[in-house]
Amino acid sequence: MEMENSQVPSQDILELILSKVPLKPRTRFKCVSRDWNALITDLRRSHPLTTASGLVFSFKKLSKNPIYQLNLLQAVQDRSQSCTMQSSLTHDLPWLIDSCNGLLLFGSKDGVSLTYLVASPLRNQWLKLPPPGHGVSVQVSASLAFDGVRQHFKVICQFWEDADIKNGTLKYQIFSSQAWEWKEYNGRIPDSDLWLSKGFNCEEWYCPSLYRKGQVYWIWSLYLLVFNEKKPSFELMELPKTKPPLMSLYCGKRLWESEDHLHYCDSTYVGFYIWEQMEHNSNGCRSMWRLKHYIRIDELVSRNYPDDLVFLISPVTVKPCAFNEDLQVLYFQLPGTIVAYSFETRKSVKVQSDSAIGKSFHDKVFPFMFNAVDLHGI
Repeated sequence: MEMENSQVPSQDILELILSKVPLKPRTRFKCVSRDWNALITDLRRSHPLTTASGLVFSFKKLSKNPIYQLNLLQAVQDRSQSCTMQSSLTHDLPWLIDSCNGLLLFGSKDGVSLTYLVASPLRNQWLKLPPPGHGVSVQVSASLAFDGVRQHFKVICQFWEDADIKNGTLKYQIFSSQAWEWKEYNGRIPDSDLWLSKGFNCEEWYCPSLYRKGQVYWIWSLYLLVFNEKKPSFELMELPKTKPPLMSLYCGKRLWESEDHLHYCDSTYVGFYIWEQMEHNSNGCRSMWRLKHYIRIDELVSRNYPDDLVFLISPVTVKPCAFNEDLQVLYFQLPGTIVAYSFETRKSVKVQSDSAIGKSFHDKVFPFMFNAVDLHGI
């Protein structure tokens, strides 16, 4: 009655409501009717979704005086806007290690010494952490833990090469910005007998990690290693396997969170299998996974490269790097290119091209949240 009295067309009311619905459920509403299908399709053109999610990537520009370049890429629907930021640091800019809710973790080396730095790139702020007590010769996985709410962060270093299989322990160090110090621990892994499983390789430690809800997740060969920063404690969880068994490409595995569930991308020579964790019980029940998406590698590559270049690209060079939940887009790194693959349209578009992308082992592409974190307030 109010709508009739105010003489507001019902179509305008419907358009306003649908414009506030997240992309995934809104897309499902297309099947309601032809009118809804046309309206929602038009909404995508007239009211493109905005998102605070984006990408950060760092690579080395080759020249007589090499420059390490840091790029932030924020996307709106199929369009992208990039902002190149160069560090204000005067010494050799280190390699990018991790990204977490608007903060970045870098590492640098000077001889046998190792230094970690945390940056807030939107404010061009840097913090140099105290010496961690381990050198560059030690195999270590460093992860940043920052929830974007509390006024402090942690850096967690895992020494997976020193894992004690017999006693089921793993050495690790934690830096707390609140205490401004490093502490070393020996953590016990309750399910360490899984290390004896056929096919497990303790040297297959894949980064980057994923930080969500106070826990850090790493892909460790056949399993997820989960660290609870509040207890603190470790847990091993089995990863899903494709049927029939396919050879996985370890360099293409990735973790992300979507719709409050953990997602795992397994890269094989034929395509990417994306699994969703449906259930996990801390009382000992195994986690349940379901296959959610499958993306063929040849289809992804052929849409972005001419035929004479497709056969030169190996599946090893096609790597997933981030997921944007707002846009339902998965970003891939290809040689010299970053591509966005839409789960809504099942199409891919180039969002960034640079010949330097993917040229070096230290080149990294991570998800980035455009939060202007004030490091001086931490």
